[in-house]
Amino acid sequence: MGKKVTWVLKKFRASSLLQLTLLFSTVTFMIGAGMFFLELERNSDQFGSVLDGIWWAIVTFSTTGYGDKVPITLTGRAVATLGIFFGIAATSALSGALASIFVDRNTRSRRGLMDFPKLKNHYIICGWKDHMADILQDILETDGQLSSDDLLIVSNVDGEKIQELKEIHVLGDLRFVRGDYFSEAALIRANVKTARKVIVLSDTFDSKAISEVDSKTVMTVLTIKALSKDVYVCAELLDRKYEGYLKQAMCDEILFSRDLSRRMIANTTATSGMAHIMGSLLSGAADNGSRLNTLPIPDKYVGATYGDLKNGEYQVSGKVLLGILENTGSPNQIKMAALREAQKTSDTSALVMNLQAVKELEINNPVFIPSDDYQIQKFSKAIVLERVAEA
Repeated sequence: MGKKVTWVLKKFRASSLLQLTLLFSTVTFMIGAGMFFLELERNSDQFGSVLDGIWWAIVTFSTTGYGDKVPITLTGRAVATLGIFFGIAATSALSGALASIFVDRNTRSRRGLMDFPKLKNHYIICGWKDHMADILQDILETDGQLSSDDLLIVSNVDGEKIQELKEIHVLGDLRFVRGDYFSEAALIRANVKTARKVIVLSDTFDSKAISEVDSKTVMTVLTIKALSKDVYVCAELLDRKYEGYLKQAMCDEILFSRDLSRRMIANTTATSGMAHIMGSLLSGAADNGSRLNTLPIPDKYVGATYGDLKNGEYQVSGKVLLGILENTGSPNQIKMAALREAQKTSDTSALVMNLQAVKELEINNPVFIPSDDYQIQKFSKAIVLERVAEA
């Protein structure tokens, strides 16, 4: 109880608005009650209770002046005159305090100095790209249920760059925390613990050296997972030699953007139109109407076969089943469940093999067009080709 009182007093001393509000309320009550007693004998029709006096004080101090209650005694009029001057001063002071709060809040927001302790189920983008506007608009277009107030950027860029993004209509409510995206303090301000997903970009804003960029990415994932093991993290890497570090950090998804581009170029020598095919499937372009997606598998098919899923769930669904994505979700939960399952045997050699299998477990492992007798495991999703209109 003592700590709460101390906290309240500390907040009160630090807030000029609270102090002014308390002063205004106290003086209003005192003068309103005083006016009731001063006018009671000669003006009881208008001042019949203390509430009438307080109502008069509020109307007078706010300079509204309805005129429904008017003091008629000399003392009452003198108090009213003082009250009018007090009301003008107090109203001006309160207006200034409120305006100061809003201006300060707006300034802090523009500079990325706001904290978001109540924000939940949001997407955090760590880092900066030159084509950031295109990335954010593509995210919103791909997930039609998202809006810009679901997106929060953590970066060291100037606030002016964020304001330029906000000038784009669909990004008007974008949120921003300025700071090192691998910093624990910045991630806490972004409330990473309640985020739905975190995307860590290969940020070349502060450094062009690939090793430094990827090192920051690894540091960021380590920091995020230390704060919240279950938040989903997708990290972009430039060099594959850092992949092992991210896997040890329990990174949920690793994107090798340079590898994707290189392999796309290589595939054009063996096939025709592959770049157009993949680009169209990933974007779900309006003129194509289809896109690749992953969908949850109903519980009744866990332990069943791929053939059962294909013939049961996707026979007349309008979606084409392409395969299974194994081990999706939180790597920590998946490995803990696999570890519990591995320890159920009493055979030492089998136990060692099971533990080794758990250690080598591949998170988000795609298996395309498996045989019909392939057994669907827990934590799996269906890889499908679907029409955007039906998504």
